[in-house]
Amino acid sequence: MRAIHAIIAGILFGGGIGWWVLGHPGYETEAQFQARVQKVEKAAEPVLYRWRNAEGVLHLTSEPPKGRKYERVKMREDVNVIPMAPAQSTSTPAASGH
Repeated sequence: MRAIHAIIAGILFGGGIGWWVLGHPGYETEAQFQARVQKVEKAAEPVLYRWRNAEGVLHLTSEPPKGRKYERVKMREDVNVIPMAPAQSTSTPAASGH
């Protein structure tokens, strides 16, 4: 009976040491959580690349051009890229008697 307790204690102790050495998988501090959230949010930000071709035509693409100067343009989620027209009423006007 003592041998089984020693084996279980050894497994638990070894598991605890392994968890600690591997950087505490499944556990993170508040600072680590905030850093991870900021990294994910930054990666999710839409980015466009503005550049001109040899003829001077302006391009906006989701991938940077190869061999050309370009500018990163950050898109804002709270602003429309193309302004929408005001909503139109879906009701039909009253028919005239003509």
